[in-house]
Amino acid sequence: MSEGRIALDVTDGIARLTFDHPRRLNAITATMWRALAAALSAVEGDPAIRVLLLEGAGDRAFCTGNDISEFDRLRADPEAAARYNELQHVVADRLRALTKPTVAAIHGHCLGAGLEIALLCDLRLCSEQASMGVPAVKLGLPYRAEDIVKLLDAVGEAAAREMVILGRHYGAQDIHRLGLVHRFLPDQAALHAEAAAMAAELAANAPLSLAAAKIAFRELARRDAPPDLHLAQSWADRCYASADYVEGRLARQEKRAPHFTGR
Repeated sequence: MSEGRIALDVTDGIARLTFDHPRRLNAITATMWRALAAALSAVEGDPAIRVLLLEGAGDRAFCTGNDISEFDRLRADPEAAARYNELQHVVADRLRALTKPTVAAIHGHCLGAGLEIALLCDLRLCSEQASMGVPAVKLGLPYRAEDIVKLLDAVGEAAAREMVILGRHYGAQDIHRLGLVHRFLPDQAALHAEAAAMAAELAANAPLSLAAAKIAFRELARRDAPPDLHLAQSWADRCYASADYVEGRLARQEKRAPHFTGR
């Protein structure tokens, strides 16, 4: 059987990244973590890509986090766990630093590291069949501060404590109550349609404007250091100096859709 893979397909400026390990509910193996890091670098480095859409293969899960079947071999003690965790750190850093908008389309289970990845995305959509959770306490695993902070930023301290300490799976009603996603769709087909439409809308927007907004959000949300407002302003200045700013004004005057090039 297949070990699982990260699939990356690009069409019309939209990169579609799929966690493709359905027999393990799209759990991520060490090999997949490495491939995921490489895929994110490829997305950032390709000027033709305007937006990244993440989804899970099949109809049962978005991503259920780490593949625990590897833990006896790759994560059996603190030293091995540190090496394994570094694979996740690289992915989190690259996803956080991505200057292109990201959309997570969540159907079925979204757990543990899968939820962490979703929380690093700019926009999260889910179907009514989605479930989310942090099952670390059910597995004897630590839920590290670097992971808890993602929940804190998304749902606040009270809800984050509830999710981490109870370790439950939360269905659609609780996902809505906790504010974990931006939009709900009735089923998987509607989710795919809305995610595709949203990705197309994002792909039509000005790339430098999107990057400036993402960097401003990232800096303002920093917890490890004061926000680098100079960096945020430098990206705003790039927008003012760009051909896309000229195109945006001209398109408005001519009452037509703008054609942005990212320059």
